[in-house]
Amino acid sequence: MHLDDAPIPGRFRDLFSSEGIVELYPPQNLLVESGAMEGRNTVLSTPTASGKTFAAELLMAGKLSEGKKIVYVVPLKALAYEKYLDFKKYEKLGFKVRIEIGDLDSSRYRNSLDFDVLVSTAEKCDSILRSRPEWFENTGMLVLDEVHLIASDRGPVYEILAAKFRKLFSEMQILALSATIGNPEELSGWLDAELVSSEWRPVELTEKVAVGADKNRKLVELVRDSLVDGGQTLVFVSSRRSAESVAENLGLALGLECGVELEGLGEEILNALTSPTEQCRRLSVCARNGVVFHHAGITGRQRTLIEDAFREGLLKVIAATPTLAAGVNLPSRTVIVRDLTRYGSSGSKYIPVLEYKQQVGRAGRPKYDRVGLAYSIARNESEADFVFEKYVKGEIESIYSVLGVEPVLRCHVLASIASSFTRTGDSLTEFFQSTFFGFQYGIEGFSSLLEKVLDKLEFWGFIRTGMDGLLLPTDLGRRISELYIDPQTAFNYINLMQKAEKEDRFPSLGLLEMLCDSAELPLLYVKKGDEQTLWEEAFQNPGQLLRELDGFELDYGFLERYRTAKLLELWVSEASEEFIYKRFNIPPGMLYRKTSVAEWLAYSASEIARILELKKSAGEMSKMELRLRNGVREELVPLIKIKGIGRIRARRLYNMGYKKPSDLREADIKELASVVGRETARKIKTDA
Repeated sequence: MHLDDAPIPGRFRDLFSSEGIVELYPPQNLLVESGAMEGRNTVLSTPTASGKTFAAELLMAGKLSEGKKIVYVVPLKALAYEKYLDFKKYEKLGFKVRIEIGDLDSSRYRNSLDFDVLVSTAEKCDSILRSRPEWFENTGMLVLDEVHLIASDRGPVYEILAAKFRKLFSEMQILALSATIGNPEELSGWLDAELVSSEWRPVELTEKVAVGADKNRKLVELVRDSLVDGGQTLVFVSSRRSAESVAENLGLALGLECGVELEGLGEEILNALTSPTEQCRRLSVCARNGVVFHHAGITGRQRTLIEDAFREGLLKVIAATPTLAAGVNLPSRTVIVRDLTRYGSSGSKYIPVLEYKQQVGRAGRPKYDRVGLAYSIARNESEADFVFEKYVKGEIESIYSVLGVEPVLRCHVLASIASSFTRTGDSLTEFFQSTFFGFQYGIEGFSSLLEKVLDKLEFWGFIRTGMDGLLLPTDLGRRISELYIDPQTAFNYINLMQKAEKEDRFPSLGLLEMLCDSAELPLLYVKKGDEQTLWEEAFQNPGQLLRELDGFELDYGFLERYRTAKLLELWVSEASEEFIYKRFNIPPGMLYRKTSVAEWLAYSASEIARILELKKSAGEMSKMELRLRNGVREELVPLIKIKGIGRIRARRLYNMGYKKPSDLREADIKELASVVGRETARKIKTDA
């Protein structure tokens, strides 16, 4: 279908035409010809890179022209930012486009969220819905991008969002965008939606299995061939360590020409941190060779530099872990899946077909390539036959809800009651019946689990049963729901903070170990051989912790919490990223994610302490929040509050005798400028 024939308002057609869009892709045609244009709920299930986002925009145009709002939900922050930049074009037509991906305490908003198009992560959207549901009034369409991830750990939030929006705004349209899955009919049945599916791709995909007894030698051969005539290649491996070694080996083996631009890129990557780590140096060298690695351990700045350079054709090869396949749009002519197995808690297992298809779906650059090539590597012909049957010809798995487990339910049951979304046991059951879990499995057996969760929430003091069986939140329970943390986490914190308040004792490591006693913070793994050393270290310094080491408070997770707390303690003791990397093998990207979650948990603990009038605990956790955010010792907290002063400047100023804001107000501008520069010195004196 030609764009001029599409039933969309003229000014949107002009906007799309200005971007070079002339013809609709077949899946977009199918959507236009379906009931979606008349407001029918729709599931669009098509392969990667088949134009799902623009298909959504065709529907968005109609809703925006009617004066309705659009809520566009994605699973990842990076993907949210990509969509936000895509949709900024609507500001030319006078629409307000906003992105919300940060702070999960949406009760802190002071002004209304004014938007026409809102791009948000699922968790942030749910957070706003808990505290400010009225902001979503007049929403005409909810877009659930990457909805096949409903079977992942992020899936329950997608379910809850869809169920809540459908109940609150019955006239609103839902568009669910999904990669190809095994049971799209079931997904569309749950949403009372029309299913629009297609196997069409803009660039034809050819999947092959290459045979090589030495996988890495075969990999070099395939990559070298793939780069002919300006090709680019993504290589998927199973682990962070593999991504790094593959990138380094390919960089040396390929001998790509290193120009000024790659030198500049390498320098930017190296200086993404004030004090570069060994990983930064390795990544910088790789970039200069035109081949880089991409995994959860690199920083956000490094990730952006790499992805932009790859899109511009400057970088030729990226060796990545599977997280890249579920992230931003980064196509290449060739995709090579070196590793089809991954180690987990139960040993090595083959990856799902769905994951494989997500990876190979990156092959073929629209506007550049006529065909996309995808290779898997097998060691022999027998293994090649197996891989071909299982992955190339294999059926993609069905997806199933993971909502029906107690840790997940706790959070959403409390939120449902705290926001007055459900007021009785029956209405609570009815609501969870409307989820994908309820649709797939029914409510039988689910009711007893809900009752168990309700009993715990009431025992913990987060809800109470009123007259006529009404379920009512306590002030504490309502605040915990707004903070978006697991009620079990809150209960754990309350016990330890009450103990600390009673004993008037707040050791840093003890507070950090308390923060680690949560479902939200991923803990460090403890090897069997390290257990004895950690136990001895903990028992030699019992006063550094809040909990008793010889009592019932210890549990099987203590050593993981203790080791993770030791990592965080190094950070708030001003250890460098390089030192932490060498000590714990935790690269900067992963370190920042852990400290960011811990910072949020410290804020949550301080808010809980305030409600319970645990004043010292509230103050100590507020200080810990600042220390985790900035990576500083306690004495730098007064300085770190001043805009323009980070951990390094704060330490330098403190060592020069500037220990509090009043010292800076009275400081000699020239002396300050010697540390931070004249312009920053002026700003610091003003802010102080």
